[in-house]
Amino acid sequence: MILPETKISAVLPIKTRGRHYADNIARCDVLFSSLRHFSSPDIFDKFLVIVPHDEFEDARRYAVAWRDFPIEVIDESVHMTAFAEFNQRHQIRPWHRQQIIKLYTPALIDTEYFMVFDPDVFAIHSFGIEDLIVDGRALTYCQPRMREPHLWRPSAELLQQDPHLDRDGIWWTPAILSKTLVERLHRRLEELYPGDWIRTLLSNYMIDWTEYTLYWLNAEREGLLERYHVTAGPGRRSMHASESVWYAGKKGRNLDEWQADHHFAPESDGLFAVVQSNTFIPPARVVEKLRPYFPIALQPYDRHESLLLKGLELYSAVARRLLQTLRRSRRS
Repeated sequence: MILPETKISAVLPIKTRGRHYADNIARCDVLFSSLRHFSSPDIFDKFLVIVPHDEFEDARRYAVAWRDFPIEVIDESVHMTAFAEFNQRHQIRPWHRQQIIKLYTPALIDTEYFMVFDPDVFAIHSFGIEDLIVDGRALTYCQPRMREPHLWRPSAELLQQDPHLDRDGIWWTPAILSKTLVERLHRRLEELYPGDWIRTLLSNYMIDWTEYTLYWLNAEREGLLERYHVTAGPGRRSMHASESVWYAGKKGRNLDEWQADHHFAPESDGLFAVVQSNTFIPPARVVEKLRPYFPIALQPYDRHESLLLKGLELYSAVARRLLQTLRRSRRS
């Protein structure tokens, strides 16, 4: 059994420029407001906010509003130097970039466990460290792997093992990961492929591996899941609410129909919920929905939205899709 910990680390990769990132500062304000209300900054040993080099100074300025947390703003270019080697736009997907950042977190923390946040997450019930780390194991929310087989298969292919799609697996952010198990994943990738694990993942940008599926599959292969992870038992809330807003619906209808009264009620389950940023639902609408349940402090921020950036990201996506199609045709 892992010894009980009194604190947990946290990591929040963030971008504020590009497709659906222009309002991420407002989303972070909602996240930190919810953490203040439903928990305490004291449960975190470090709260890492990791940003691209060209957003570092802006992020430090905005992070002043969250200084009651043990915030460390980190320039990703200082640590993830491999990013500079993959300098074609289609080679580094923003989606994969932030996943690599999450898997790099063990190099920056001292605790066994760290919690992964995205800006579009918010707390909905009170919690302490004892709700997150149960008998030395990380509280984990699982779902059937067949909900996302297109993500489990590529990660299993990369790790050269069976995806076991008939089983459950860890669900998406927010989640708690073990430093030990992430480091074991690093070692496994370096056993299977020449070079370091970051470059292996970067060079496999054409397949939809994910940080959580890689992590879970390798820990399962090593027989360590039950030692480091536990699902919510009787009398304990799970990590996720039973329902979040993953898709906008027509004119943001899914947010309007999200039953906040139910999810914030004492008898409801789940510690966190999500209004996914790629729904493009404006933060003002999210704040209006949530403000009856906890106070939200918003700061002014600059919106960096550019048709050029969106066009370049669209080009990147199309280029990757064409390369994926070519790769599949060669293998068939």
